[in-house]
Amino acid sequence: MTKSRSLLLAFFMLTLLAVNTHNCLAATITLHPNDGSGDPDDLHDLAHANYYTWGVDWNIPEGEVITGASVFFDNIRNWKTEINSLYLVLLDSASSGVYQGRDSHNSSNYFASLSMDRQTLNRWQNLPATSQDISYSFSATEVALLNSYLADGNVGLGFDPDCHFYNNGVSFTIKTAPVPEPTTTLLFGLGTVGLAALSRRRRR
Repeated sequence: MTKSRSLLLAFFMLTLLAVNTHNCLAATITLHPNDGSGDPDDLHDLAHANYYTWGVDWNIPEGEVITGASVFFDNIRNWKTEINSLYLVLLDSASSGVYQGRDSHNSSNYFASLSMDRQTLNRWQNLPATSQDISYSFSATEVALLNSYLADGNVGLGFDPDCHFYNNGVSFTIKTAPVPEPTTTLLFGLGTVGLAALSRRRRR
């Protein structure tokens, strides 16, 4: 191996180490709604006649950014086999903790009629009466929206069950990582370009 190739590979390995060290600082936090019903916190089993909001007060750690998020339902099941829907909505803000109100919209999305910043994340249809775990992972656009909504330290999740959904608990998982430093990104890019150039030279 020539001296130039050795130096280039060493440089590339150092940039990989820098990026991997950055990624190792990623963190995951999982939140559970305290609905006062005890363990599990199941949002009062998501009764048909109500809608629910879960307000989360949480500050993104300084120097970090949210990179992923998901909502998980443990052993959710419809009370009987029939047509049903479950809406999940991201809310710009919501009162801290769990709130349940009466839903007069029946089979439609209660939150769609509200004049507030919100984003419908998902609509599950015809969930069975048998227990299953379901989850929803935020898209890149929705992660960006979550970062924006949480800028003031508060965000909400809205749930509109158009049937009665027993479950063994709901959770909200947020993943964060340090904001990439420009120098790290630049080093990684230079290392990649250098290896690509070396590969082209070897093929000649």
